[in-house]
Amino acid sequence: MELQFLGTGGGRYVTGMQRRKTGGIVIKTDETQVHVDPGPGGLVNSHEFLEHPEETEAVLVTHAHMDHFNDAQAIIEMMVEAYNNAGVLLANRTVLEGFGDLEKAISDYHQGLCGRVDTMKEGSTHEVGDLEIECQEMFHSDPKTIGFTVESSEKKIGFWTDTEFSGELVDLYSDCDTLVVFCSRPVDSATSSHTAVDEVPDIVEASDADTVILTHFGYKLLDEGVEEQKKWLEEKIDAKVVMAEDGMKFPGNRTLDAF
Repeated sequence: MELQFLGTGGGRYVTGMQRRKTGGIVIKTDETQVHVDPGPGGLVNSHEFLEHPEETEAVLVTHAHMDHFNDAQAIIEMMVEAYNNAGVLLANRTVLEGFGDLEKAISDYHQGLCGRVDTMKEGSTHEVGDLEIECQEMFHSDPKTIGFTVESSEKKIGFWTDTEFSGELVDLYSDCDTLVVFCSRPVDSATSSHTAVDEVPDIVEASDADTVILTHFGYKLLDEGVEEQKKWLEEKIDAKVVMAEDGMKFPGNRTLDAF
């Protein structure tokens, strides 16, 4: 299983200024390719970074905020119309139906293009090719936001998505080899609905992960410096720390500063 980061920025300011790209993350195996949270630029970034964008067979959207769903409909049309894949859509309830003040983010038309549409919710499990996905609800301003794990025969990766930190959430990730943490805030800048760097040790220590990858960086974290945040975290945990870069592959790209 390989990850490719089509974008490593998050939040309205980084997205609007494109200080980092916001195209999401692609999970690749020998059997399938899944595009996670294709935000603004997701379609263009797919053709810029992926060797085979035509192999994308599924879109996974964790919640109904623009930096996560913006290009989902374009990726669906790429999958189904341009490349004739059946197309699988995995998304939370808000993205598919709307919830509270949040309107649905993917139209009925685009949902109808897909060969399969699954609602991700607390405790749900899903299969895409050779991948098994397990879900839980996080603590975010879209109350149906999903965090998840992805498991293949060789590896298990946990995705700690947008959320306020809570010890209630860590158990899902206990047996992961690698953690991907959506970390928008620097040390000593915790806020509701998002995770800060100084909360990452509690996530890692509750798991078996030997590598943690931070991504989805917000404006304040970028201003304070990615390398400074990495150095702070490396002093607190034994796991290898990788600060994701736009276009980065994992494993791979060992010449990048991130490694």
